[in-house]
Amino acid sequence: MILHFEEKDEVWSLKPISEEYPSLTKKQAQALDWMTRFLKHMQNHFESPTLDNGYRGLSKETTRPFIVDLINEAYVQKMFEIGKELFSKNYSTNDWMCKRNLIFPIYGDDGHLDRILLRSSIDPCIEPKELQLIVNPSKETRDFFIDIPNKPNTLVISEAILDTASFREVDPAVGLMALTGAAKTRKLCQFILENKVLLQDKNIILALDADQAGEKATKEIIDTLEQIQAGYQIFPFPVGIKDANEYLNLDKKKFTEAFNDVKHSFEAKRRNLEPSKKRVVDMER
Repeated sequence: MILHFEEKDEVWSLKPISEEYPSLTKKQAQALDWMTRFLKHMQNHFESPTLDNGYRGLSKETTRPFIVDLINEAYVQKMFEIGKELFSKNYSTNDWMCKRNLIFPIYGDDGHLDRILLRSSIDPCIEPKELQLIVNPSKETRDFFIDIPNKPNTLVISEAILDTASFREVDPAVGLMALTGAAKTRKLCQFILENKVLLQDKNIILALDADQAGEKATKEIIDTLEQIQAGYQIFPFPVGIKDANEYLNLDKKKFTEAFNDVKHSFEAKRRNLEPSKKRVVDMER
């Protein structure tokens, strides 16, 4: 079924990608188109026991827009076979890579894949837990997630998509931006500067990890937000809790209350925490 799906769309889809990215070979343009379609097809038409039963404390309604579950090693192998012209190695013959069935796709503005993050529910103990692959070798690819619904009042920026999705779990209307690592702030900050009209009327909550790397990334993003005069607050974590997804799974009620408290702080026009000061709170507070 999937092979037929790929071949059927080849004639009309190949030309636009070749025009958009002339440095791609014909085979690479074809592979980029097919791989984009393959993942969207799997996401929209295949059930996922992992996601449908709740993944990392997140409902299927929250995870489905951001995660593609390829279910088994055969489908992961198929993805790598489709995209082999885009990668420096043939990952379809690598058993270790083919166990990474959870795909987090990042798309460019044109709707085609820029890069993918890979995790595993087949082997939850696999290390490292997350890998990244650039899919489009012809451009400087986007390395952050963005999903801002029509006119949300609140936008959360976190260090990983599972963290921002944790806020979406308790507030389906919230907008989100997620890094793919604390060190990767440059492109997100550049996007903010180039799209300041999109963000200036938003209440922005910074919820990066409560560690040294997260602190550094928070300061870099704050510097950018202040350049466009955007309002922001910093989300406080309990002592011993590193990120939003961990907090959600530890105590969803307290996580929701903390989120609502930060949202209300915008109405009171007060800054809850400074980036260089305390970013953790006592759970008994």
